[in-house]
Amino acid sequence: MKTKYYTKMLLPLSIFGLIFRILEIMFAIEPESGFYYTESVIPLLCNIYTFLVIAFFISETFLIKSENKTQRKRFGYVSTFDKVLMLLSAVFILANALNVFLFELNINYSYGSVADIFKASPVYVLIFAAISCLFIVFFASAPKKYSSSSFMSILSLSITVYYIIRLFTRFLDLNEILSKAYGTHTILLLGFIVLACMNFSKLLAGILSKKYFVAFGLCAVYLATVHLAEFVMYFLPGNPYNINVDIFAYAADFFTAAVILKMVLLIAKKPDKVTNNEEVLPEQSEEVNAMNAPNDR
Repeated sequence: MKTKYYTKMLLPLSIFGLIFRILEIMFAIEPESGFYYTESVIPLLCNIYTFLVIAFFISETFLIKSENKTQRKRFGYVSTFDKVLMLLSAVFILANALNVFLFELNINYSYGSVADIFKASPVYVLIFAAISCLFIVFFASAPKKYSSSSFMSILSLSITVYYIIRLFTRFLDLNEILSKAYGTHTILLLGFIVLACMNFSKLLAGILSKKYFVAFGLCAVYLATVHLAEFVMYFLPGNPYNINVDIFAYAADFFTAAVILKMVLLIAKKPDKVTNNEEVLPEQSEEVNAMNAPNDR
């Protein structure tokens, strides 16, 4: 199989997963407790479907050949729309981190010293969110300049660290673990965003990891689409399913997944023409020379 087949399958698989998740919330989750109804078979079917979709995308790491040259220069050709998505992701990443930090500061207003503040995880979420925003703004402002920068590849790891901290914070929250109907999907989403961002940094560093970035990136985008079900159901009149939504976190994850999707499509797309930044294949150079040579009389 080729990479394009995986990207083409993303839309139908994600739409069906979103519909499946909405039906699961409507008919298989108890609104008062957030637990699954024990007699319902829908959660089992939904989990099996999600597992199969993730396994399908991860199969790319085994079925697709490794690239023979670095792909980081591809990131230099992002569109204006891509840049807008990047900036939106930066805004909501920082907004979510500030929201969590201010909430924690309001709850624990009796910090004894500055050292006590730095013992809380929201501080580090805010720090790495700010560094992530710095990277995103720089990269969006001059992608051709920074797509081959070793320093920027290191700076891009701040996004990975930001999501790692959020992942562990979410995983250690007993309330989220007990309410598996909602918490498990969020943890899966954050985990695959971590893997996708980590491989994005490797690509910027010139490491051959295209197929891993595409595979984990498509998994992250699929889970982000399914995750929208909770966001949609939250805005129903009266919130009948008693869903608790952190809008800043949802927006940050959604726009980050959207950026990942655009980068996946960019790196998976076959270039239409040879540019000065790409190598010319031997057969292409022979064709060019033949066209430019004078006709024999």
